[in-house]
Amino acid sequence: MNKSSVAFLLAAQLLLLCTPLKGQEEPRRWNVTVSGGAGYMLHEPGRFDKLARSFSYPTADVRIGYYTTSEDPSSYAALFGFPSIGLGVNWKGTSHFDWVGKSHLNDLVSLYGFFERDFIRTRKFSFGYDLSLGMAFNSAVHDKDDNPENIIFSSAVLVYVAPALHLSYRPTRHLQLGLSGVLTHMSTGRLAYPNAGFNGVDVVASARYAMAEPRIPECRESEKPVFERHMLYEVYAGYGAHRCAQEFEATGKTTPWPTFAFGAIACYQYKPTLSSGLGLDFFYFPTSFQQRVAEYERVLHPQLHPEEYDYRPLSMGISAVQQLHYGNFTAWVQVGAYLYKHLGVCEQDGILYQRIGGKIVFPKLANTYLGFSCRSHHFSRAASLDFILGVRI
Repeated sequence: MNKSSVAFLLAAQLLLLCTPLKGQEEPRRWNVTVSGGAGYMLHEPGRFDKLARSFSYPTADVRIGYYTTSEDPSSYAALFGFPSIGLGVNWKGTSHFDWVGKSHLNDLVSLYGFFERDFIRTRKFSFGYDLSLGMAFNSAVHDKDDNPENIIFSSAVLVYVAPALHLSYRPTRHLQLGLSGVLTHMSTGRLAYPNAGFNGVDVVASARYAMAEPRIPECRESEKPVFERHMLYEVYAGYGAHRCAQEFEATGKTTPWPTFAFGAIACYQYKPTLSSGLGLDFFYFPTSFQQRVAEYERVLHPQLHPEEYDYRPLSMGISAVQQLHYGNFTAWVQVGAYLYKHLGVCEQDGILYQRIGGKIVFPKLANTYLGFSCRSHHFSRAASLDFILGVRI
């Protein structure tokens, strides 16, 4: 049993030991879920032929959940159909791939928080989705000598994102059996390079034990927050890091380069949970980074005539913004197009960019917020991971 498997078992035991058992009313809200199944790492045909012949793996998961009900003080619980929230730990046996040579992955262990909501819920059946977000831990990173074909991970700590659909059946008051389809993404958000990232699809069966028979709460109008449609205006500034692909291809190593983001967003909030609008975004790399990219691209891509390219540190784009609100927390997605970009011939190609992130607003601090976002290109290639400070006007 490798270190990752031991870490999963220890984390699972810790979650179980932390299950609350005090009081008479609170324990009925808690549940424990154990699941297991199989998964497959998605990849482009031929991309990892030198790494492995097969990409199937076993997976297991333990989570502690808490049922929200109409008795909770947050009116957003009613708007989201009284979701279940909690913590979980996931294990993926990626060391079971059929390796070609000495390059390999070890098992992956993730610690995450989850949000689980049912679209359909009866006393016996339920169908819905859940979203998990957390950190993954990886003990086999890229090494040009000992692990050269593992371009999937170059960092021991990863971002873990896992949306899922679930179907459940409750044969008894306390027991719930389920079947889920899970998509998993793990990467470093370009904090390390190479960073192909891990994309997997899992099919898992689960058994859940609830401390008491879950209620089926009904959303009453009095539980919904008082709401009037209005505009949201925000300004923000962010700081992040980027690893240069041209530097890696030219030298076999990378250094973290600072990257800056700032801009403004205008959204129309038409529901307590949703708002849509536009963003004006600016991205800045230091001039020294552009000089280094130009130097490497002249060596790597002379046929593209980089000596004629006008390298500039500042980029600007306009984006469509969709936000999802739960109290003071907001998750958002942006899809944008560059209006001005001269970041290199090959370093960041394409005219489109995407951002996904989350933020927490502090109303008592003049509606300032802290957040993070991951910017990518081609809906798959991370460009930077930014930490953001902003204000909602």
